[in-house]
Amino acid sequence: METYENLTNRPLRPHLRTARLTLRPVAAADETAVITHLNDLAISGWLARVPVPYTPADFHEFLTEIAYPGETFTIEDAQGFAGILGAGFELGYWLAPRAMGQGYATEAARAVLEMQFAHDESTVAAGYFEGNAASARVLAKLGFVETGRSLKHCRADGQDRPHVDLILTPEAFLAANPLEILTPRLRLAPLNIERDWRDIARIGGDPLVAPMTSSHRSPWPEAEVRAFLAESQWQGRPGFRLGIWHGAALIGAVGIWDDPAETGYFLDPAYWGQGFATEAMQAFLPQMMARFGLTEMQADHCTDNPASGSVLRKLGFRPIGEGIGDSLARGPVPISLYRLDRP
Repeated sequence: METYENLTNRPLRPHLRTARLTLRPVAAADETAVITHLNDLAISGWLARVPVPYTPADFHEFLTEIAYPGETFTIEDAQGFAGILGAGFELGYWLAPRAMGQGYATEAARAVLEMQFAHDESTVAAGYFEGNAASARVLAKLGFVETGRSLKHCRADGQDRPHVDLILTPEAFLAANPLEILTPRLRLAPLNIERDWRDIARIGGDPLVAPMTSSHRSPWPEAEVRAFLAESQWQGRPGFRLGIWHGAALIGAVGIWDDPAETGYFLDPAYWGQGFATEAMQAFLPQMMARFGLTEMQADHCTDNPASGSVLRKLGFRPIGEGIGDSLARGPVPISLYRLDRP
C-alpha cells in the first residue's frame, strides 16, 4: 500500500559507498599516504591551509582535531587510498595523482553533499585558486556558483593568491545532480508535475490500481494528483517517488518514505506480468538502502493482491504479519506486512 510520511532529517554517516568508491573516517593508517602526497607542491600548492613541509605532527593534529567522522573522509578505490574529502560548512578535497582525471572528486563529493543536505539544509562554501581548472569543473558540475573573487593565503608557498569564492544551496545541488537509475529496460527518474500528472492520474486512478493503494481514487481528481506529485518531489532524502519509464512511456512510479523506512510502487496494468516491477525495484532498493544508510525496509500489500506479494518475496522481503490498511478507493482493507533486512 502506498503511504507517505513527513520528511525527517537523517544523521551524518561516517561510511559511504558509491559506484566505485568507499568513503570512510580518516585513520592512523592513512598517515604515510597523506604525508607523502601533501609534501608534493603539485597537490598542496592548490590548498590554502596545508603547510609544507607537512609533518607527522600536522597529520596527528588533522586526525584528532579536524577530521570529524561524518564530515571528513578518506577516499578509497579498488587500489586503496585515493584522497581526502571534507565537507560541513565548506567543501574541500584533494586526490592522489594516480586517482586524478577519473571523476572521483565529483563522485565522492556528490555522495557526501547528498548526505549532508539530507541532514542540514545550510549552504556549503567552496573555492579554488585561479588556474585550478580541474577543481573549477568539479565544483561547477556539483552546482556551485561564484559569489566573488578574493586574495587568499596559501600556506604551502607562503603567498596571497587570487581565489574564486563559491556557494552551493540545496536547491542548486539537486538541480545539478538529478537522481536517475537505469536498468536494462527501464529508467527511473524524478516526476514533473506539469509534464506527468495526466499519466499518473490515468495509471494511479485505474480501477485495477487505485484499490490496491492507500492514496489513490478511481477516477483520480487532478487536484489530488497534483498534490500527490508535489509531496513526491526528489529532495535528496527519503520521502519521494520516481517515475518508471519504458522508452518514452511513463508506466508507473516507485517511492521511499521515512520513519520507518518504507517502499511501494504502482504500475500501469498494460505492463503487468512482464517483470517490470521486479526490475525497477531490484535497481531502486539497493541504491536507496546504500544511499541513506538504511538497515531495513518495510513494505505491504493488500491481501487480495498476491502478485505484489510475489514481487516482494522475489526482492528478498519476508512476511512479518498482517494488518488493516486504509484505501481511499475502498476503505479499510486487510494487508500483509513485509520487511527487507540489508545484507
